[in-house]
Amino acid sequence: MLFLMISFLLSLTFTYLAAKINARNGIIGKDINKARHPILPEAAGIALLVPTWIMISALMLFFIGEFNLFYFIFGLIVTAFAFIGLMDDTKHKFMMKTTPWVFRAVPVAFVSLIFGAVNFHDPFWAVLIAALVAGFASLENTFAGLNGWEIGSGFIISLFVTLIVSRSLDPNLVLLALALNGMILGLLFWNRFPARVFPGDSGTLFIGSAIAAILVMNQSLEMILLGVLFFLPHMVDFFILKLLTNPKDVSQARTLPYRLLGNGKLAIPHGKEKLDFAKLIIKIFGPLKEWQIVFVIWAIVALNCLFWSRLFGVI
Repeated sequence: MLFLMISFLLSLTFTYLAAKINARNGIIGKDINKARHPILPEAAGIALLVPTWIMISALMLFFIGEFNLFYFIFGLIVTAFAFIGLMDDTKHKFMMKTTPWVFRAVPVAFVSLIFGAVNFHDPFWAVLIAALVAGFASLENTFAGLNGWEIGSGFIISLFVTLIVSRSLDPNLVLLALALNGMILGLLFWNRFPARVFPGDSGTLFIGSAIAAILVMNQSLEMILLGVLFFLPHMVDFFILKLLTNPKDVSQARTLPYRLLGNGKLAIPHGKEKLDFAKLIIKIFGPLKEWQIVFVIWAIVALNCLFWSRLFGVI
């Protein structure tokens, strides 16, 4: 619990500082689901790298007692994904519509393959693990759009991942998972409704890759499969809803994804339905306030994780 609290306080502090720095440097975004469209600091998730390396260093110095390649590579892979996300978060500063794919794919593939090779020496499994880490990061990144949606969902999944690794023979891996919980919770404190920061792709890619990496470090194929099932709501959101109803604008960047009503509730925009997970909830329950939609999403994510955890005998 001490490890969790320290990482939480570090995340809380450095997210606040990163938000101040980013706002000062014009790394900002517009909260389009509020009446006055407030401007918030963007890419605050990059701040999680500081507590990450502090906690990894603490693990190696005070618990493991020596340099550990596995934990060092963990730090490298989440750092790589966070900086790839930061490139997307700051592309408007460099007058780019999007980050060239080669600048994203090459470093991610390189670090992911190294991570896969360190944990699974077989080349086939190394490639498969690299794809898994990239896939988790991408799913976490696309399962977003409302205050606290992606960060809260990531926190819930990270809690269940901690339950998985608690069965591991490596107690230090539990400490790393607890540190991740604390870091995500610190970011969620600032991103919950009404948000004061946006995590950006740097935050979502960090969380997704970190969750995948901890599962891989557990070195249990059954538990990795369980982790994949934790992301079922994310898969439904992307592969079934977004790709089928809006394949030309999956990121929902061309038009406003939601319609803000006079009573503060969000509704589906007029015209052809272009669904995502949040709009599916609106379609079922009718217009809802932003925090209500996010709460329902969190509940679904938690129930999904609970169901599969019970089925696999983790709980």
